[in-house]
Amino acid sequence: MFIEMIKCHGTGNDFILIDEISYDYNFTEEDRKNLAIKLCDRKKAIGGDGILFVQKSEKCVGKMQIINSDGSEAEMCGNGLRCVGKFLLETTGENKILVETMKAVYLVEKVQDIYKGVFTDEITIDSIDFNVDSLPLVYEKENLFFEKLTALSDIREFTAISITNPHLVSFVEEIEKEELKAVGIKANDTKELLPKGVNVNYVKEIDEDSIYVKTYERGVGLTKSCGTGMVSSSIATLLKHGINEKTYNVYNDGGMIQCKVTKNEDGIFRVMMRGNATFIYKSTISIERNFNYSEGEREYFTKENQCYEEFLAYTKNIINK
Repeated sequence: MFIEMIKCHGTGNDFILIDEISYDYNFTEEDRKNLAIKLCDRKKAIGGDGILFVQKSEKCVGKMQIINSDGSEAEMCGNGLRCVGKFLLETTGENKILVETMKAVYLVEKVQDIYKGVFTDEITIDSIDFNVDSLPLVYEKENLFFEKLTALSDIREFTAISITNPHLVSFVEEIEKEELKAVGIKANDTKELLPKGVNVNYVKEIDEDSIYVKTYERGVGLTKSCGTGMVSSSIATLLKHGINEKTYNVYNDGGMIQCKVTKNEDGIFRVMMRGNATFIYKSTISIERNFNYSEGEREYFTKENQCYEEFLAYTKNIINK
């Protein structure tokens, strides 16, 4: 079988995008799982944090199914959705579309470039839930706001937020990757506390307008960035400071996005997440029945990648000041 693919990323969170709208590959769910495990291996294959399957939808322009690199399925992925959004925006010629995910529908809109030459789209996220059952998290209270979970850490306080996928957010003076990794592994291994696992986000405040986020992503591990992790971290920052609206520059190891967080008079939250969706290259892969594969010549999006590298250098200068 020959499969057309695009390697892409949102702030360094990289994926293999496969178009199931134009091409009828007849994948089973087991096929998708095996493809992700095989192709996302960074040492032996193409490498990536997951595969974005772009599928037909009965109610939207398209549907995103994301399979993580370990073969597990994620409910939502903000960085991935921006990449799928770009693909569908360019395919349809529209500037604004609706995209279906496992549990919710999102508005994706082409907006002004976040940096010169860097394709940027914006996702409207209102699928925000603070009830611990939405993660789920086994906890004695209905919500978890800035409190300890001693099963994970004796020193860190956490806030629990669902963006249809589960997140814990903790504010730190400095982000220690090994500590975050240890807490992330423990959180996903402690099923009596978090039956379906969780994404763990450490947040360092740079200034009143900017934060730096590092995420241990369920099913992936430490990543350069996590879209919904940055969204949940922005929400937690707003909660921490007791305000109702703020636009944050959210930096990470793979770049930066902007999150405009609003809380209305009824206590309902909404986030406008704006960031890059960058295509790295496209190619054709030949898959055998045992999922061994070969890849054809890669056609790089050279100018697009050059612009993003300039943007990345700019963001690193901000972080390292």
